[in-house]
Amino acid sequence: MFELSEKDRLLLSKFIEQRYGIQMPPAKKMLLQSRLQKRAIQLGHSSLHSYIEYFFSPEGQKFELDQFATVISTHKTEFFREFDHFSVLRSIILPELTASGVLGSREPLVAWSSASSTGEEVYSIAMTMYDFFKKNNNPIPLMKVVGSDISESIIEFARKAIYSESAISSIPPEYHHYCMRSKDPARHAIRVAPEIRQYTDFRRQNLMDKHYRVKKGIHIIFCRNVLIYFNKQIQEIILGKLVNLLAPGGFLLIGHSESLSGIELPVEQVKMTIYRKTEN
Repeated sequence: MFELSEKDRLLLSKFIEQRYGIQMPPAKKMLLQSRLQKRAIQLGHSSLHSYIEYFFSPEGQKFELDQFATVISTHKTEFFREFDHFSVLRSIILPELTASGVLGSREPLVAWSSASSTGEEVYSIAMTMYDFFKKNNNPIPLMKVVGSDISESIIEFARKAIYSESAISSIPPEYHHYCMRSKDPARHAIRVAPEIRQYTDFRRQNLMDKHYRVKKGIHIIFCRNVLIYFNKQIQEIILGKLVNLLAPGGFLLIGHSESLSGIELPVEQVKMTIYRKTEN
């Protein structure tokens, strides 16, 4: 009843790769089937085929696209994931940008989490930046951390900045004061403090889009643990656009399981999976 036929799998896989760049080979059939089954049942469909017919109808394409994007994408993340990136952000990237004089301009210091999922990466970047300037007795500069995801509902979740109390375990103790515990102990929740949230901005963005909703001249781009879902050709296109958006001397950070090997870009390696734009 809720088995994904090969014909429907091929139809969905083609759509997902063309629209989102995410590869859905035959090996991922059961994963796709499991994720779509829950949504199909939620909408009252008696089979996956019925749901798929609805999804490709004019009504489905109008009202179901965002939920579909939420279902088919992976949202595995946590605060300060791959912590060494945040150590380098604090010890190398921010001092270098400060010394370059970029903070004296009228334009803000901008970091972009290009696949921010539920927002933990954005708030981790913002905490690191804010704390760096505060503890170095520097005035807090104009700055903004942009987060983007393909799903509007995921973006709405991120904007609220409310997480399970257990999420604080991955936040370094020296940053715990940037999170507020719920006044209702039964909720077991924390919320990122307003002094951090004020520097964040979330928007829907598909990395497969022709144009990105961010201005050129970004100083730091995190594009971590998303390239692994794209084929080499799409990786090259996306990375080329990201590096083009970086300011000269700006930084690109990718996931530990990802590589720029074989891709020609105007960058130099600073640390493993951390690169600096070299062109002027």
